[in-house]
Amino acid sequence: MEPLITVKDVKDRYKCSGPTARKYIRQCNPHMESPLGTPEWAFREWESGRVVTAGKREKAIKRLTAGRVIVPRKRG
Repeated sequence: MEPLITVKDVKDRYKCSGPTARKYIRQCNPHMESPLGTPEWAFREWESGRVVTAGKREKAIKRLTAGRVIVPRKRG
């Protein structure tokens, strides 16, 4: 059986809090709830899905800097 990634492993890897590590593990599919853990291959897949390539990053930056945003306000 493949080793499980636990909350402690995620906390050590990403230097994050316990609740954040639990959130990351629960985003993996599949995961176990008691004790909370996920297979190593599922965690690697989840990690690879978070990687942003240069094309996506440039598109996001262009969208953010596309132009001036006017927020309508009611004055009373």
